[in-house]
Amino acid sequence: MNVLITGGTGFIGGKLIEILKEEHDHVYILSRGNHTSEHPYLHYIKYNPDDDTWMADMPKHIDIIYNFAGASLQHRWTDAHKQEILDSRIDVTRMLNRWVEQAETTPDVLVNASAIGYYPVSESARFDEEDAFAPHDFLSSVVTAWEREAQKCSKHGVRVVLARFGLILDSEQGALPKMAMPYRLGAGGTLGSGNQWYSWIHVDDLLNALLFAGVNKDIEGPVNMTAPTPHRQKQFSVYLAAALGRPSFVKVPGFLIEKVLGEQSMLILKGQYVKPEVLMEHDFKFIFPTLEIALEDLFEEGAAAKA
Repeated sequence: MNVLITGGTGFIGGKLIEILKEEHDHVYILSRGNHTSEHPYLHYIKYNPDDDTWMADMPKHIDIIYNFAGASLQHRWTDAHKQEILDSRIDVTRMLNRWVEQAETTPDVLVNASAIGYYPVSESARFDEEDAFAPHDFLSSVVTAWEREAQKCSKHGVRVVLARFGLILDSEQGALPKMAMPYRLGAGGTLGSGNQWYSWIHVDDLLNALLFAGVNKDIEGPVNMTAPTPHRQKQFSVYLAAALGRPSFVKVPGFLIEKVLGEQSMLILKGQYVKPEVLMEHDFKFIFPTLEIALEDLFEEGAAAKA
C-alpha cells in the first residue's frame, strides 16, 4: 500500500511508520522540515500549508491518509499556543482536502486523529460514539472544528474515520512518564478529587486500532480509541503505584494544580468515561484490555530496556 502520514515525526506517527515499514508499505511523510531517508519505503515530502507546490511530488495513488499533525497539548496553554493548537490542525487538514480534490486517484480512507475531549467532562455519565454534543470548552471546540474539517473529505468519496484518542499509555513518550515521576519519588497519589475518569489505552492497542480502522471498510465516522475499562484517577493511581512498586498516599489539591497549569489542568483534573463501542462491535481484539496488565507490560518493558 501507499500511505500518506502527517505528523510522522511525532509520538504516534513515528511508531506507526515503523510498523508500516515492516509491512513493506510505502510511506510518504509530509514534513515542514528538511528530512531525508535512505530507506526504500520511506519518502519525505516538504510542505507548506499555504503553498500547494508540494503536491507535484506526490505519487499518483495513495491508499490511506493518517493525519496526526498538530501543535502539542503538553505546552502551557497561553493564548498564542491555544491559537496554534487550533490553527495547526485546521490548516493541515484543509490542505489535505485541497490535495484530495485534485488528486488523480481518490484515496480510500482518511484516518484523522481526534480526542475524547469531544465529550463533556462528567463523573457520572457514560459516552460512546452515538453521543453528539456542541462544543463546551476549549478542547471540545478544537476537536469539533478539526473533525468538521476532516469530514469534508467525504464529499470526494473518501471514507473518513475520526480516531478519538484517550489517554495513551507508553513507558517512554506521552503523559505516562510524567505521571510516573512523582511515584518514583515516593510522592504519588490522588490528584484533585480523584473521582475524575481516565479513559486510557495502551499504545500498542492504539496502533493496532489505527491500522484496523484504516483497512476495515465498515468503519466510518467517530471511533473511540480507548480501552474498554476506564478508571477513576484514584483507582488509576493505585494500579500505577503497584506497577512501579511505589506508595500512593499523597493527595494534591486541585487548586494547586490549577494554579500551576491554569486551563491546561483540565487534562488532569477532569475526564470522561468513554467506551470503544465501534471497535468492540467490529470485534477488535485488545491485547491489553485491563489497566493492570497494560501497566505491568509497559513498566516491565521499560525496566528491560534500561537493563
